Amino acid sequence: SWTAEGVTALRAIGALEPDEKIRNPDYLAAKFINPVYWRYSVYNQLNYKMNMKVVKAYRVDTYFLVNARTHKIDRTLLQMEKDGLEQVVVLGAGFDTRAYRFAEKMPKVQFYELDLPATLQRKKEMVKDAIGQAPDYVAYAPIDFNTETIEEALVRVGYDSAKKTFFVWEGVTMYITEDAIKATLDFIATRSAPGSAVVFDYLMAGVAAKDWKKYPKARFSATICELHGEPWIFGFPEPSAGPFVQKAGLDVVEDLNGKQMSEKYMTRSNGKLDGVAGAHWGLMHARVPKR
Repeated sequence: SWTAEGVTALRAIGALEPDEKIRNPDYLAAKFINPVYWRYSVYNQLNYKMNMKVVKAYRVDTYFLVNARTHKIDRTLLQMEKDGLEQVVVLGAGFDTRAYRFAEKMPKVQFYELDLPATLQRKKEMVKDAIGQAPDYVAYAPIDFNTETIEEALVRVGYDSAKKTFFVWEGVTMYITEDAIKATLDFIATRSAPGSAVVFDYLMAGVAAKDWKKYPKARFSATICELHGEPWIFGFPEPSAGPFVQKAGLDVVEDLNGKQMSEKYMTRSNGKLDGVAGAHWGLMHARVPKR
């Protein structure tokens, strides 16, 4: 997946940020990128000052989304671990590194990583290169989100619906169908223990409809993704994914738009914003209510 490596590169760049307050906490991201990637991308090499010039020149607001959501997801994961978390399911895992970054802090938590077969195979190779071997506390489950159910994939690798679970759903909803999204939310709501939660980022419907007049900042990223065979096909009805999530039976804990997530997670130590994720982005934190 081109996008999987691209967002990993953005995390790697953010991990070099001098200001600790907004620095991306993914210190392993750089190890999960093929060195050749830098040579053939607009970034050329992993160099913070040079990379940030590219981000500003091309107005890559996705950089601020990626950094904000990393902070949000990591903080939610750490808080849930304190509250008795037992499982983490990474939906569309790509080159997510949480299972490897948090292993020592969470020895009793079982991680599950789901993604397309080719991406997971590449992931295993990169894990081996980065940390020596694929750990036994991570279960890899290949899946096509448009043709298979999450339950089918997870049952194969030992998922327990009675356990408190955190679902990480990062950079996925815009690439799959509305039916697949409904099925995923329904699974989370009905096949995980009360107190389980999900955090996911999402697009507005106008972006999927290519309304560039309304969302001009989205056009560059959308075009690049489509050129690489990974078009954005779904967006939630404006102004928020809240009603959609609630209809699935989940409680909204926090729902941030681009400006809100940037202010919360991308404000520097001196009080100035590093940058703002576009108005076409949203970041949802929802929880399974008590039954």
